[in-house]
Order: sequence, then structure tokens, then C-alpha cells
Amino acid sequence: MEHDGIHKFGYRHRELFADLMWLVAPALAAELDFARAEEVPVAYVRRAHDRFPQRFGDMAWRVPHRSGGGELLVLLEFQATVDRGMGQRMRDYARLARERLAVRGNGPPPLLPVVLYNGSDRWTASGAVLGLPEFWSMESQLALAPFQGWDYILLSLERLLSSGGLAGLPLDNRAAATLRLQAERMPAELLARFRREWAHFAGDANAGTRRVLHAWTGALLSRMGGAESRLPALAELEGLEGLKGGTNMATVTEALYAEWLAGVRAEHMAEGIAQGMKRGIEQERSRSLALQRSIEQERTRGLARLRRQAAIKFGERTAERLSALLGSAVADDRMARLGDRVSDWIVECEQGEDLLSRVSALVGNGGVES
Repeated sequence: MEHDGIHKFGYRHRELFADLMWLVAPALAAELDFARAEEVPVAYVRRAHDRFPQRFGDMAWRVPHRSGGGELLVLLEFQATVDRGMGQRMRDYARLARERLAVRGNGPPPLLPVVLYNGSDRWTASGAVLGLPEFWSMESQLALAPFQGWDYILLSLERLLSSGGLAGLPLDNRAAATLRLQAERMPAELLARFRREWAHFAGDANAGTRRVLHAWTGALLSRMGGAESRLPALAELEGLEGLKGGTNMATVTEALYAEWLAGVRAEHMAEGIAQGMKRGIEQERSRSLALQRSIEQERTRGLARLRRQAAIKFGERTAERLSALLGSAVADDRMARLGDRVSDWIVECEQGEDLLSRVSALVGNGGVES
């Protein structure tokens, strides 16, 4: 699954979106009613003077205030690379979102543009705000809606890694779990991280979270490749829940996962041996075909050389008859035996008929002189 696809799949889960808000704006998140949050389709907006419609962001959520007095529109944008024009893009997205809401007959709610960046380069685009001030309550957002001056809140994985902030994120935060997965760079470390995150979200209430973690890890592994870049099926992992009993879930997961991984490695080794043998056979076949082509090309060149010699000494008619006599020899291994002998006869013979007679007898005798 490509970069935007896995983010959109994950952040369509209300719980993951809510935990993201708790990371980027905790004071504001405390005032929001995520149970009533609704994803807003980022439908294309066409204005009268636009030639083409435009979307506003990768994803948007409408979140009511707990007191019932208003709502917040959160615009999400997912970035794997630095976009130096992000500030202007987010301002454009905000304008388009307001116009779409105005078309629907609603007054424009306060907007909270959020950019999630998981690239390895440092984010250098302008307009980024690292977090809302703690005093920005929902009421202040409503009051300041027409005068919002900041461009977007930035949640940067690179910044969290360089500052050591990733280690301080809460273990029970779903958005933080996906960030920890994205921070791993090797298959073995990613799988180990996946097992730890999976154990944090046991139980039926977290089934959606586990699906997201499983899909996210699978997408990351598919880009890494390697012998261990495979995951057990989701149903198989969910079956561990029934084996938990009185044992710590992380311990059970580690034990069964290790057993599963040993089987995968054995299977991978057997597949590798079979593929190696197949590649060896294919390589040998290719070498054989290349050798055969080389031999055939050499036979053809030999025939052409004898034909030219005969044409020079005896004329084109004799050369054509000689070529016809030797033509069958090109298709088998006799050309190597005939070539030198016929070349000598072209020099020795005074008449073309004498040459053709000798060659006819030699070809009819399988290329062996009697």
C-alpha cells in the first residue's frame, strides 16, 4: 500500500484520529467530543472561475465541541517529502474547505490544518507550527475563526527522532504506535516493534486498531524486503487472544510469533534452494542456447566464406551450386569437418565441376572421405 493510502486507511479509524489530536493539541482535544466526530469527504470543490475542481487536503474530520457549542474542522495532509510550498497549499485547502461548507449552507467553523511528515530530511518548509498554545480553547478558536494567522500544525517523525521525543510518547496512544512503527528501518526491528505494539492493544475493543497496525506493518515490510519481511495472517494473530489465559499477552505473542517465524524461515530456505536450483538450470540452459547460436553463426559465416571463394574462382553459378550442397551441413555438426577440406579443394581444382563432384561425394558420405 502506498504512502497516502496507508495513512488514509489508518486515520479513517475514529480512535486513531482522536489519539492524533491528543498528540498535536491536547488542550483542545480535551474539549472535543470524538464519539460524534465525522469524516468529511474531501470532495472536489469547483468555483465559477476554476477550470478544474480542486480537493482540500488528504482527509478532513468534523469534530463537535463537548458542550455542543460549535465544531472544529481538522484538515489532514500526509507527507513523505518536504514540500516548500506547504504553507500556501494549506491556506488554499482552508479556503476551499470554507467555500464548500458555505455551499452546504453552514457557517465556516474554525479550521485546524495538520501535516503529518514521516520523511528522513529535516522539514524546512515555512508556515509550520509545532503545537497549539495550551490556552487555545474551543471558545477561543471560535472567536478567532476569521483571524487565524498560522498555517498548519506539523507533526514530524524526523523531529521526534532527532530530539528523542518519540520515546516520550504514551504507549497507549494509537497514533504514537504508528509513528514508532515508521521509525524502524530494518525488518527484524520492525517486527519486534509490531509485536510490542500489538500486545498494547489486546481485546475486542481494539480490533480496529490491530487491523491498522497489521496493515501498516505489512506496508512498511513490503518496502523493506528481505527474508523476514512477512507477517502472519491477521486471523492467526487474533487467535492468540484466546490463548492468553493468565499469561502476559506480550509473552504469549513473543513465544508463538517466534515459532511461526522459525517455520517461515525454514519455508523461505526451502524456497531459496528450489529457486537456486531453478535459476541454475535456467542459467545453464541459457548458456547452452548461447553456445548453440554461436556455433550456428560460425557455420553460416563459414558457408558464406566458401561461397565467396568459389564465386571468385569459378563464377556465381558454381558458387550457388556449392552453397546448395553445403546448406544441409549448416544445420548439423558437419560444417566444422567440411570447411577446411572444401577450402583446400577450391584452391586445388581447375574446374568448378571437379570441385562440385568432390564436395557432393564428401557430403553424401557424411563428411568423411572414403
